[in-house]
Amino acid sequence: MTNLANKNILVFAATGAIAGGAARKFAAEGAHVWISGRDASRLEVLAADIRAAGGKVTVDEVDATDPVAVETYVERVAGTAGHIDGVFNGIGGRPSDLRYPMDSTTQSFEDFMVPLQRIVGSQFLTSRAVAAQMVKQGTGGSIVILSATLSGMTAGFMAGISAACGGVEALARSLAGEFGLAGVRVNVVRGSGMPETRTIQETVTGQIELTGQPPKMALPPLGRPITVAETVNAAAFLLSDDASGMTGQVVTVCAGAFV
Repeated sequence: MTNLANKNILVFAATGAIAGGAARKFAAEGAHVWISGRDASRLEVLAADIRAAGGKVTVDEVDATDPVAVETYVERVAGTAGHIDGVFNGIGGRPSDLRYPMDSTTQSFEDFMVPLQRIVGSQFLTSRAVAAQMVKQGTGGSIVILSATLSGMTAGFMAGISAACGGVEALARSLAGEFGLAGVRVNVVRGSGMPETRTIQETVTGQIELTGQPPKMALPPLGRPITVAETVNAAAFLLSDDASGMTGQVVTVCAGAFV
């Protein structure tokens, strides 16, 4: 498949499970992927995998929460590649780093704000930088923001991260309205829990430590949880020309749990 053939796609925070899977998928679809993150050694391992599979990849160390670093990097890629066609930011973090799960009655305000500042802030920085370049190019492009079904759940002890998920979805709708006339599409892929990821494993552990029991999660209509591959497949679709009529949308990959 070559739905992303000849496209230059930036993948921020590429060392995470979802963003790493996305980079592999986009490269397999024919894109030149520009992967970045803060861990150079893990980025090189990912790049080696992509090259071994015949993909095109360029590696850079970039802190996706640093405004200057993001702006400088995006401008440099645009100058080198000639055009930027898409971006996927997989910013996240370990539950302990993002201060969840926590009892909201005792959680500090500073801890509550951590996921909003890190996740919503980073998605804002990378999206606006790439959108500005796409407007300058005059060719449009696609921005895909990662969210999670926490935005629509009543998940206890997850106030900050749930607010961040809702925040990035609202951000996407606003940016879609701001840049739509320039042909820049902004959409969200919203995934439910993927047991293969460290994030879900550590979240469940944290819930058990906090409440003495695992979170109650009924099986969805498909009878199983989703996978990272299914989530990144949806992201690849939103980045492709096959989704040319879609902007401001939240595409939920959840095995039917939130239909």
